Amino acid sequence: MVSVPAWQPKMAVASSMPVVPRAGPSCLSDPLPLCSGTKRFPRRVRLTEAEDYQRVFKGCGYRLNNSWLTVLASTSQQPHPRLGLAISRKVARSAVARNRIKRVIRESFRHWQTRLGPLDIVILGRGGISARTTRELDTSLEKLWLKLIEKCAGSSSK
Repeated sequence: MVSVPAWQPKMAVASSMPVVPRAGPSCLSDPLPLCSGTKRFPRRVRLTEAEDYQRVFKGCGYRLNNSWLTVLASTSQQPHPRLGLAISRKVARSAVARNRIKRVIRESFRHWQTRLGPLDIVILGRGGISARTTRELDTSLEKLWLKLIEKCAGSSSK
């Protein structure tokens, strides 16, 4: 019998779970901002700097809203859309509620980003958003994405 020190982990027994390869650097050269088949939200599709947010707030080319969300968008130098979120404690008191809202918005953006042009987009939460179900938020976002696509297409044809 072989003794194993308590501090050293035992070798894992072969698992019946298949090993899925992780997305490597090859996905960085994809034409789409996100690696296909992943649910990531990488830095290159996020607004990360305060200047990026200020540019959208000051030079807002498109403004759409409904009862729970406001979408601000401006054209970008990047070849793909980028998303910034501003969900304050004023509209969703708990961190859990704010994180759920942001997760729903990011997921919706992930699905719609291929149809959006090169835009910098900031989504602001409005009062009452934390009481909405995920389905209501998703439907609301879908309508806003469609309006944004329509507005952008209408302005580029002029």
